[in-house]
Amino acid sequence: MAVMLATARLRLRPFTLDDVPKVFVMSGEEGISRWIPDQVYEDESEAAEVVRALMARTAKAPDPRAQPYVLGVEQTETRSLIGHVGLSPARGSVEIGYAIEQRLQGKGFATEAVTAMSGWALGELGLPEVLGIVAADNKDSCRVLEKAGFVRIGEEDQILVYRRKR
Repeated sequence: MAVMLATARLRLRPFTLDDVPKVFVMSGEEGISRWIPDQVYEDESEAAEVVRALMARTAKAPDPRAQPYVLGVEQTETRSLIGHVGLSPARGSVEIGYAIEQRLQGKGFATEAVTAMSGWALGELGLPEVLGIVAADNKDSCRVLEKAGFVRIGEEDQILVYRRKR
């Protein structure tokens, strides 16, 4: 039941074990350690455990209200993994999470992936909304959400909450 989505420059697809080395390398980048430290892995073995868990979840019908559903972001031109985008339960709704490897940030890949994944969630899964929850200091991530059609709906303790609705 694995989902694959395509955009002009990207393919959002299930992870494979071939992705483990890249997932491990990306987990050590500055942005990951600063903004999503729970996705920093000690070694390739730990990254492999996470990739296996993500593969198991995408092998089932997606239900991001119950458990995370995360896809790898692959650049179509190079056929290489450049990040991830996923949906997870949050605040009685569903939150989108994403990361693009540092050297490719600022080129619109995150916006493209977030737009595709949230559009799929609202359309195909029939979710009424998708939230984006980011640190107020993470200005780049805020811009990604805004460009992807999310609207800021609140702020709590330096955390901004955005929403995209059907």
